[in-house]
Amino acid sequence: MPRPRPRHRPQRTPTPARLDLRRSRALLAALVGAGLGIAAACSTPSSGVDGGDLLGVFERDAGAGTADGGQARPAVAGRDAGAAGSASAPAPQTPRKPEARPPSEGSCVAEQGRPRRELRKTLGRPPCRGAQVLEARDADGSPRYACVIAPSGVETRAPLPLIVFFHADGDNPTSVDKETGLRKLGATWNLTGDPAHAGFIILAPQGRAFKSPSQGERERGTKMYTAIAPFDAEFTGEDNVDVTTVDAFVDKLLQQKLVDRRRIYALGASYGGHMAATYAMMRADRVAAFATFGSDAPPAEWACPGPPPPAMAIYRACDDVFPCESVERWLRARDALSAHTSFLRLDEASRDEPHCALRNRCSAKKGAINHARWPKSREADLLRFFAGRTLAVSPDAAGTAESAAERGSPR
Repeated sequence: MPRPRPRHRPQRTPTPARLDLRRSRALLAALVGAGLGIAAACSTPSSGVDGGDLLGVFERDAGAGTADGGQARPAVAGRDAGAAGSASAPAPQTPRKPEARPPSEGSCVAEQGRPRRELRKTLGRPPCRGAQVLEARDADGSPRYACVIAPSGVETRAPLPLIVFFHADGDNPTSVDKETGLRKLGATWNLTGDPAHAGFIILAPQGRAFKSPSQGERERGTKMYTAIAPFDAEFTGEDNVDVTTVDAFVDKLLQQKLVDRRRIYALGASYGGHMAATYAMMRADRVAAFATFGSDAPPAEWACPGPPPPAMAIYRACDDVFPCESVERWLRARDALSAHTSFLRLDEASRDEPHCALRNRCSAKKGAINHARWPKSREADLLRFFAGRTLAVSPDAAGTAESAAERGSPR
């Protein structure tokens, strides 16, 4: 039986449309390759680029202030939400040589604003379960509280890093447990690189209930979301009662020899982020670095030689309270001061987002929801950033740069 002859398909002559498609694919591949090269070389955002047209400039951390010790990290857009902080993720690796920043002497923030003293009510003791509650009376005579969440056996692990957590407006110190996974991470996460000092302590001070919004808050208020900040970040005088009250709580932990003075960090959400940045700048001799979620530039302005403390800014591409463009203006301002800064721009599922959301795709309702959603799945990135930052001071937990009496802190 004769074998069938193979069929010869006539060779197709490329049409102009097919040639254009091939050229387009080749051009796209070349542009992608070139873009990757540019991204690898760019370390900080350009101060001359408009915030709405950054197109991925902030996909990687800026300069040496990265969470991974200054090494570029691949973009993770499209990764399943929660991969960075899930239980199945690899064990965190602390940088071998964290960058030690020398403490700034004196106040590094020029005094501005007026203290807020009109309270709607005096807040009582917060219901922090499984936590020690510290109490003090501030300079205005109000009782103040803070929750201390420490890992088991803290005395045998001490001194440990300390994270001062400033809660968002409408919240209280219990939001550490309600919104974040920091308590669980604080039991085992090693920020020091020393197995004998694994874990960290969380100090969550309680804000105040002011009678009415400040001028800055009224200007920033939206139809969907009008907030009253729980801390007075608009007044930057040395007698700011929120600052001195936190000093008193930190001093108590230092006196108990629980805290490593080289590793004190400030962290805040929304308007609490303004207070975290303010406290870090006003106490640059005490705070090694700070981080914010859903916050833009605080009212406080850096006034000392050299850059302000290192910072990590985590924010949503769609946020109706502190818009993405506003956050990135702050990032460019820090870049102009040569400040070490890390960035995470996120979508609604806490995945990396390449650029700010377009206005017609960011409704007021969606932006308000995104603003209130703490990025729990990205806490690993946050802790890696803190692990790479220390303060160049004596590790003796009993010592303080200035005593509470010298600062005028309440007791």
